[in-house]
Amino acid sequence: MRSNQYYAAIDLGSNSFHMLIVRVVAGSVRTIAKIKRRIRLAEGIRADGTLTPEAERRALECLAIFADRVSDISPKNIRAVGTATLRKINPDDPILERMQQVLGHPIEIISGLAEAETIYQGVAHTSSSHKQLMVCDIGGASTEVALGEGFQPKQLISMDMGCVAWMTRFFPEGRISPSKVAQAIAAAEQLVTPHAANFAYASRPHVVGASGTFKALQEIAIHRGLSQRFKLPWLETLVAELSQYENLTDIQLKGLKPERALVLLPGLCILVALFRQLRLSYVEATEAALREGVLYSMLSDLQHHDVQLRTLTSLAQHYQVDTEQSQRVLNIFAQLTACPSVQQHLPPSASTLARAVAYLHEIGHSLSYKHAGQHNHYVLKNTPLPGFTLRQRHHLLELLTAIVGIIDDDIMPTELPVSPKHALLSRVLRISILCCQRRRDDTVPQCRLTSNLAAPPLLKLHLPANFASQNPFLTSLLNEESRFQQSFGGLLIS
Repeated sequence: MRSNQYYAAIDLGSNSFHMLIVRVVAGSVRTIAKIKRRIRLAEGIRADGTLTPEAERRALECLAIFADRVSDISPKNIRAVGTATLRKINPDDPILERMQQVLGHPIEIISGLAEAETIYQGVAHTSSSHKQLMVCDIGGASTEVALGEGFQPKQLISMDMGCVAWMTRFFPEGRISPSKVAQAIAAAEQLVTPHAANFAYASRPHVVGASGTFKALQEIAIHRGLSQRFKLPWLETLVAELSQYENLTDIQLKGLKPERALVLLPGLCILVALFRQLRLSYVEATEAALREGVLYSMLSDLQHHDVQLRTLTSLAQHYQVDTEQSQRVLNIFAQLTACPSVQQHLPPSASTLARAVAYLHEIGHSLSYKHAGQHNHYVLKNTPLPGFTLRQRHHLLELLTAIVGIIDDDIMPTELPVSPKHALLSRVLRISILCCQRRRDDTVPQCRLTSNLAAPPLLKLHLPANFASQNPFLTSLLNEESRFQQSFGGLLIS
């Protein structure tokens, strides 16, 4: 009996074959399994559009593994797509039919533009919405770029270059030379240049990279203690560093997986060309890719315009969080930050982060009241958060750490976030959560918050007349918080 509860997305790429299996739980996607095999299909295609016997063997062996894994999943919940190298295979070659027979499922060979759109959808459905989003994917045999807003791509291009193809063309037998590196970059620029005008209208889009090249760069940056937002000067410096090696097989960098060493420099040459010709300011790595786009094409019910809210709602349901309490915290946070003197000291993402904290700060309670804050931090640190960038995730964990000790028996934090704006945000969130501790709408005080221009700012909480005498419990909590905040700028209660 085949299950309708699971979905499988299969991406037959030019460098690797991927399979993603998920289950929908509480309105969100939960990953059950990921299988990846490095097939190097682009390396095995010959001039006549046929594959070498070695490439055929690697592909069929992998598809047999995939077929066994999806044998208990309903066929309507499986979608397999092939990309650049499969597009180049001679249609009369029986290998395509053999691949489908081994997989036991149809393989859809999608066009380059369809690939670009599917990759864009995969990123858009798993990242926070931006006014303009640009997605770059450097595959084994093709490179796709998509620019759009929300879930709607406006510009799509697919170019006949990829990290495996560039390795074969410019670095035969892995040999590296500065002249070959320059040729690889120049050839990539030549392919990108005709499309540059179509992206000229973009106004500082959020740029993400959705393939192995970007993930490899991310790991290198992490090990070097560098920003995970890559800019052209660092990329050019890395190209120069890699050019010092004699062979691709010699490349060894901390954080770089051995299987990525052969294709890192070729992929980097393509990325430098994209930066120069499309005038990119930066690029960040993203976990999403083609397979996520394939997956969400089967999950129309999860195509939510607010991906972050979908994630927060799903986690709240899973951990049985009191969402009415979350809304109380959000409402009073909006009330406390209405004053311009407070607003000007908060980060631009304050409302986004505050909503996340309001939804997630009580998750630890589902495990235990004792050390609930520590449980909360652990759960969220090890839980995927679709819709949140790495930077937002980092700030969110900082904020959750800064509010421990309010609603549990954890020790009060000894420090707040390093950023002054996020430190202030944590202080306002602490006050917001404290004001809602009676967990009833009619007990939340009608109050306002002001601040001075000091660094860090002194906050003043203005409560209704007679509040202290009528609300001894909340008053005691606020007085304790006032003593805590003396070390971080101060909080006056009036």
